[in-house]
Amino acid sequence: MRGKLLRVLAGDGVALSRARTVSALAGLALAVGGYAWQVETRWLRITRLTVRVPGLPPAFEGYRIAHLSDLHLGVRLNHARLPLIAAAVQRERPDLIALTGDFATGGRDGLAEGEALLGALRAPDGAWAVLGNHDHFVGPDRVAAMLHAAGIGLLHNASHTLRRGGDPLVLAGVDDAVQGAPDLRAALDGAPPNQPAILLAHAPDFAPRAAADPRLALQLSGHSHGGQVRLPGGRPLVLPCGGKAYPAGLYTIGDLQLFVTTGTGTGWFVVRFNCRPEFAVLTLAAGPARRKIV
Repeated sequence: MRGKLLRVLAGDGVALSRARTVSALAGLALAVGGYAWQVETRWLRITRLTVRVPGLPPAFEGYRIAHLSDLHLGVRLNHARLPLIAAAVQRERPDLIALTGDFATGGRDGLAEGEALLGALRAPDGAWAVLGNHDHFVGPDRVAAMLHAAGIGLLHNASHTLRRGGDPLVLAGVDDAVQGAPDLRAALDGAPPNQPAILLAHAPDFAPRAAADPRLALQLSGHSHGGQVRLPGGRPLVLPCGGKAYPAGLYTIGDLQLFVTTGTGTGWFVVRFNCRPEFAVLTLAAGPARRKIV
């Protein structure tokens, strides 16, 4: 009888231990989920780095570009955070603001407030943008009209020449490579063959095509969101088409440098883990590019 009782008590102990383990795991999952939803999505990072550009005109030494991407208007949190992000950008006092697409969020109409929110972005050489895949879902003409009303220039397979004194620097932009029709030849039409150019392209995996043109020294992209959720070691859990090869950070492809931001917002799924939202401030400097080949 005593042995039977001990076996019953032991079984109850195992069941209780298992219940406690399940409860602890459930609590941990809730805590991680809450952090990923409520904390990290709001925890903005400002990434500051110096990018060395071979042949950079002397007048552009120390030139500062604020790079934003994936604002995703139409998601409530992104609307709420954008004024704070714009204020942080203005405090950095950039010479130019580059926005690499996905102002809209497919299936959600947040463009009505975009003009006022984006109109706060100002820099001496202006704010310039390209379209992303979600902008095509919502309607590129609608997004272009919103950008124009906000005072942001759209580089749709086109370029703009920046000038400091007698020194030029070409800023070019292509249409989205996933949903649009990028035309690099049109974007660089008229660009001097002996001067470096900077390219805005929403999808980072466009970089090998850009690297084939020797005029391009730097490409700025977004699109991937860095994966939004990264496993231990920094490996993204899921990456989108057009953003699988270069998830986030600085890369070198041939003679082209590529910087990919994790973006300021999120898409439909408002969650980030081990992958904070960011905007970047890139300072240009003359000299050889970083030689980490990808």
